[in-house]
Amino acid sequence: MNYSNEAVKTNWRMANKTEDPDIALVRAIAQGDTDAMDKLYSHHGPGLLSYLCSLLGNQQWAEEVLQEVMLAAWQAAGRFRGESRVYTWLLSIARNRAINALKRDKSQSDRPLDEETLIIPEKNEINIKHNAQMDELRNALMNLPVEQRETLELVFFHGLSNRETASVLNIPPGTVKSRLFRAKARLRELLTEKE
Repeated sequence: MNYSNEAVKTNWRMANKTEDPDIALVRAIAQGDTDAMDKLYSHHGPGLLSYLCSLLGNQQWAEEVLQEVMLAAWQAAGRFRGESRVYTWLLSIARNRAINALKRDKSQSDRPLDEETLIIPEKNEINIKHNAQMDELRNALMNLPVEQRETLELVFFHGLSNRETASVLNIPPGTVKSRLFRAKARLRELLTEKE
């Protein structure tokens, strides 16, 4: 049997992909199901808000952009092809909307990132026991270059794979690896300096 390279890639991708439970929600949203939209929002809203806060540096502004993100997801649900996880798709929309918001309102983008808006979601993988440690980590993250901080955040705080992170950032997967390497090395330096 002779298969085209594209057919083999597509079949491999689909056969080796675990079904994302959120795809059913997106399909329901495409049919106009507002309850499905509420579920998607409650499931992913906090993570998206955290990501937008770190990009925009202002929680109120991030909340406004989050509404734009969810509206865009509602409008685009019928075009979602399922080539990524739903959360990855939402993060891509969020990033694009944040970039557009920064372009629209230069006065907001010139403000330095407020430490309080850098939200680090609490997960089992992040075992920070004291507020002082949280402050040190937040300060160290604030001192990373934006592209390193964003890459690190997507991988470690939002649980994206390198490939998914590359998709959200629209960069090659190798660039994700090198940014992570440099970000972790710099974080190690910054946190060691504090000791």
